[in-house]
Amino acid sequence: MPYTERLIFISILLLIFSACQGEKDHNDQYYYIEWDRASLLRIAEEGGYPRLRRLNDGSFLAAYENRQGDVVVKRSSNEGVSWDDPVTAYEKFEFVDPASSASTVVNIANPEIVQLANGDILLASNLRPRKEGLYPFSIALKRSVDKGRTWSQAQILYQAAPFFRDGCWEPSFLILPDGTVQIYFANESPYRNSDEQEISMIRSVDNGYTWSENPTTVSFRQGYRDGMPVAIHDGTNIYLAIEDNLSGQFKPYIIRSAVGSPWVEAVRKDSPYRYSALRSPLPDTVYAGAPYLIRTENNVYVLSYQTTNNRSFDWERSTMEIQVSGVPSDFSNPSQPFIVPLSKEAKWNSLADLGNNTIAALASTNFEGEKIGVWMIKGKIRKQ
Repeated sequence: MPYTERLIFISILLLIFSACQGEKDHNDQYYYIEWDRASLLRIAEEGGYPRLRRLNDGSFLAAYENRQGDVVVKRSSNEGVSWDDPVTAYEKFEFVDPASSASTVVNIANPEIVQLANGDILLASNLRPRKEGLYPFSIALKRSVDKGRTWSQAQILYQAAPFFRDGCWEPSFLILPDGTVQIYFANESPYRNSDEQEISMIRSVDNGYTWSENPTTVSFRQGYRDGMPVAIHDGTNIYLAIEDNLSGQFKPYIIRSAVGSPWVEAVRKDSPYRYSALRSPLPDTVYAGAPYLIRTENNVYVLSYQTTNNRSFDWERSTMEIQVSGVPSDFSNPSQPFIVPLSKEAKWNSLADLGNNTIAALASTNFEGEKIGVWMIKGKIRKQ
């Protein structure tokens, strides 16, 4: 190889090495969470599947299931120290089949909230009929223009089958830099002759008033069940946390796509855009499902999941565990924000960025009593 070409070749290698080393050095700034036990508080005596957002006026808005079939919201104007009375945002309803006159109560579940740039708040929920065969499992949307005090009539965005085995589940929002609103959800409906499940996505380009009719298939592992999606972006890429049961038990995985052309092709089993989220893999026998992913304003990535790790094999007795990273991979330094006895649970959890390197962890837990209530604790992100 001529001398000039050799210099060019060596220069390219050095640039590649430098770029890789820079990413490695950034990720080797190990982060961990220091939990503030004094901030531990109960938002609701009874409830589940809590979600929290800081609104543009600085207040907190929490949404959760009240365990009676409704979705309610609560506001806090003092950083979560105290909370206003709950407001019923989406009430369960009775559906009567016009053909047979048979009826079922339809429960409202899996609330997720997001605030748009114009101040409107969108609430996505999962409609779940108590009796099968009458009303389709669905994804629905409501809107509040007064910071959660009142809510619009529901808009049905997607309908799956009226049977539990072919339903749809767990909607979550992502707002792209151009203002496009996406809703991701787990979807069994396309696979009515199997137990498979995909991640689907619908989108709106007009602040959630109209939505794409045909969902985009985001990810699918043939023979398995991609589930419980939560997405963030860094301006360049979308990173979608899902639960993937390749190992037999669910584990947190990350699915990636470009912000500018999202999900042109579904991410399948062997795609380089699908990878395990954790730096240190959990044993195959350990359950670690229901992931939740956030990116803080200081570009730290925080991932939670519910797990049987170092507990029993009963996933119903899972607890919330959290890992942190400077990049959307290689999550490490696990910690458990709630001290949960082995006979109790802390499930269907979520995270919220509160700013100033502070996050909130929320859980449906009975660690302190018999009732499963909504609890919150704050944590500070530190560097080792």
